[in-house]
Amino acid sequence: MTVSNSPDHPEIHISTERLQKMGWILLGLVVLFTIIGAVASPLDEQGHPVLLLPEVKAVEDYRQLAHGWLSEMTEVDQEIEDAITTGQNGDWFSQSGDAQRTLQRAVKLAQQVERAKVPPIGMETHEQMLSTAMSYLEAARSMLQWVSAPEEENREAAMEMLTEARQMKSEWENHSWLTSR
Repeated sequence: MTVSNSPDHPEIHISTERLQKMGWILLGLVVLFTIIGAVASPLDEQGHPVLLLPEVKAVEDYRQLAHGWLSEMTEVDQEIEDAITTGQNGDWFSQSGDAQRTLQRAVKLAQQVERAKVPPIGMETHEQMLSTAMSYLEAARSMLQWVSAPEEENREAAMEMLTEARQMKSEWENHSWLTSR
């Protein structure tokens, strides 16, 4: 590159070789960022990339979390049902340990929901999701009570709590906010 400082005609000369190098570097950067964009961009139902504003991305991130929580609730649900229906068939210590692990799993789930970063538009729906998680926690506590003291009234209370939690979860699985895009 040469610069001519003639007062009448200032000129900048760039060699063809340097111009080609800069072109290859720019082309490489374009290709690199295209690949990164293709890998990191979320996709819509047709598989096309979606450009998200920060607010929209926060909502999508929350929806992903909510789907994960619903899956976790399904697993906790099954563990509670298994503990209630198997009753006192088998080793009390292993049943007690299983029940305690299920309770811990329900506690962890409720904590995850409670501590989640919620987009402003989702505050009301988050309260409903937290209520659902807390209902599973209460069902797990009732199940533990049944395992600890296998009386018919404890079993009925555990089944009642589980039924209530299932109803709340079912409402969430069909919730328009969670399923709409």
